[in-house]
Amino acid sequence: MNKKKYIPFLLAVIFGNVLYFVVFSGKRAPKNPIEKTTLFDEQNNKIDASTFTGKVLILSYFQTWCGDCRKEQPELMELQKHFGDKLKVVMITDESFDKVNSMKAVLPSDLIFYRSEKPLKEIGIRRFPTTYLINKKGEKVEAKVEGIDWYNDDMIKEIDALII
Repeated sequence: MNKKKYIPFLLAVIFGNVLYFVVFSGKRAPKNPIEKTTLFDEQNNKIDASTFTGKVLILSYFQTWCGDCRKEQPELMELQKHFGDKLKVVMITDESFDKVNSMKAVLPSDLIFYRSEKPLKEIGIRRFPTTYLINKKGEKVEAKVEGIDWYNDDMIKEIDALII
């Protein structure tokens, strides 16, 4: 049996799988996975996801090492300042708070940070940042993967409409 004739077939299958992953799972955000994990605040208190119900939210799943995540945070802080208590920006990572605090020493932040009990990849987050705009009913209105353009006129209008 000549094994060499199977190599092109095997390479085609591998290439097809890689292409499928890049095209179809690269920039799409999964359904908001907040219910798939338990969150903890910086004092290691367990946070029930239902505490966010009835609020307009921005949920950003991030990593401290991620450059785009760091670029996104100032924009999210501006949105938080613009809307005050009408909008809640929630930053979620699976990293330790030691790493988060080290990042905050370099990039000061007024945002609220939570740690996911489960690894983010396990709940469907594979690219960073993956950020959601959530309405008061808990439904995803908008999602951006590796998107840092949040503080703009269109987004302000969209959030205004959700707050009413």
